[in-house]
Amino acid sequence: MKRIAVIDRDRCKAPEKCDYICMKVCPVQKNNLKIFNILQDKKPSIDESLCIGCGICVKRCPFNAIIIINLTKEPDERPVFQYGPNTFRLYRLPIIKEGKVVGIIGRNGMGKSTAINIIAGLLKPNFGDFSKKYDDKEIIREFRGSELQSYFEKLYSNKIIISYKPQNITKIKNMLKDKTVRDFLSRVINNLEEISKKFEIENILDRRIGDLSGGEFQKVVYIYSVYKDHNLLLIDEVTNYLDIYERLRILNNLNEIKEKDTILIIDHDLLFLDSISDIIHIVYGVQKAYGAFSYPVGAKEGINQYLDGFIKRENLKIRDKPIRLDVKSYTDVKFGKQIVEWGNIIVKLDNFILEVNPGFIRENEIIGVIGRNGIGKSTFVKALAGEIKYEGNVSKNLIISYKPQFYDFSDYNITVDQFLKSFNEKYKDDYKEYLSMLNISDLLDREVNTLSGGELQTVYTFGTLIKDADLYLIDEPFADLDIEQRLLLSKFIRDIIKIRGKACLVVDHDLIFLNWVSDRILVFVGEPGKYGKALGIYENKEGLNIFLKQLDITMRTDEETKRPRINKQNSRLDLIQKQKGIYYE
Repeated sequence: MKRIAVIDRDRCKAPEKCDYICMKVCPVQKNNLKIFNILQDKKPSIDESLCIGCGICVKRCPFNAIIIINLTKEPDERPVFQYGPNTFRLYRLPIIKEGKVVGIIGRNGMGKSTAINIIAGLLKPNFGDFSKKYDDKEIIREFRGSELQSYFEKLYSNKIIISYKPQNITKIKNMLKDKTVRDFLSRVINNLEEISKKFEIENILDRRIGDLSGGEFQKVVYIYSVYKDHNLLLIDEVTNYLDIYERLRILNNLNEIKEKDTILIIDHDLLFLDSISDIIHIVYGVQKAYGAFSYPVGAKEGINQYLDGFIKRENLKIRDKPIRLDVKSYTDVKFGKQIVEWGNIIVKLDNFILEVNPGFIRENEIIGVIGRNGIGKSTFVKALAGEIKYEGNVSKNLIISYKPQFYDFSDYNITVDQFLKSFNEKYKDDYKEYLSMLNISDLLDREVNTLSGGELQTVYTFGTLIKDADLYLIDEPFADLDIEQRLLLSKFIRDIIKIRGKACLVVDHDLIFLNWVSDRILVFVGEPGKYGKALGIYENKEGLNIFLKQLDITMRTDEETKRPRINKQNSRLDLIQKQKGIYYE
């Protein structure tokens, strides 16, 4: 049986705060077999060939820095890449299919971005031998007999021109912060006026990139990547911070170009990935330890197998339980008294006007909020939170806990533990189960400003919900999270609100998980930047029907997994549902 030993160099505090307790408790080391070594950075390393997988060092490490994995079914190949001794390793790579859209689905921390960096030529495979630098010919030889041999031959002979939209666009934004959008896009687009109208960015062309919102810059980087000269387009998580309208715009654009293009795309939006992909690779493994790419399968089959947790071709179970999107918890819990009520509300901000029809939220109730960006969803949340002025009535004497859409903790030199104690001093006793479920336990000693986007999103949403309040306002909690994290966070939200008899309002653009977490839906309409209106609160199906009708798209339920799927425009199912007036079935 093969074993993988991983030591997280960030969590390991040896030798400053630990005297190598892992070495002292290891039964193999006690028998004078040198399984542990001290590296140049004074951190320990584990010889995997001598490890017996007892797990004693894992349990005794005070900083949860060690992972030992006994692989009962390891990938046949040796790793394609490994960062160093006792670090993450990646097995297999996605197959590039000319003229096809290859989708990649999997959890964060399993090597998707590492793989795309290798495909882009930014990182070279080392096949587990991190002490050696492989040259181009050696890499090609390692892939002989596979489709990747041909790919790397073309890549290393400069026959593949790559355009790459990376996952982390913050660094690009900081580098270009003083440039205008026009300056940036003019590098690759000659007919900028025409393209800007197509993507509705005319009003931001002369704005500084540093002044753009996350969604605006996401769209700008996508446009740049698509129109840059290429014959292979790599897109790593394009839907973050984009509303459903913009996601559909990008989906339609990719459908226009995909017949003449080759595209590799990573995303966590199931509706988006299902609609654009021809084939799917599932990435499985253990977060921060190892990841492996499955063999490619059709898009529908691949997503269904991922949700089911079983890869048929490899006869491999990747999860204990399937992800069920048709089963919602606490549906038998009755709603109680009204927690918050509002009359007609009007908010005026410069040239923007928001109108909100009367509504209310009850005990044990979660209201989902859907609508385009820029039409007042976050503005309404801020009005409820008392952060901006408004005309109208909102019930007073409420204790409110609020997580905003945007936040900056770069100057927060405090640990996650200290941050969470600012919400609830006794959170470790009261929410021990959830700390483990949401993988926050391992983050408690980390400083808040060192967390990844997904980690910070989870921690901040968790903190918001553990505070004692009457009403919880949560703006875009699912951005930067993978599918399983979104489900776990949705379950946590429902647990807290239903068990404690509270009220909650959740704003997000992931229709699948917003529908799952919500009891009713508040629908917004309007014109971005000019006018917005909250129509009212509806039962989920009715609310989604109203919203999807505005977008002129229909959705059906997959028979096997019960997940929603977007119908192709003007397909038989699309036309039948529109004729019936049923946009969400």
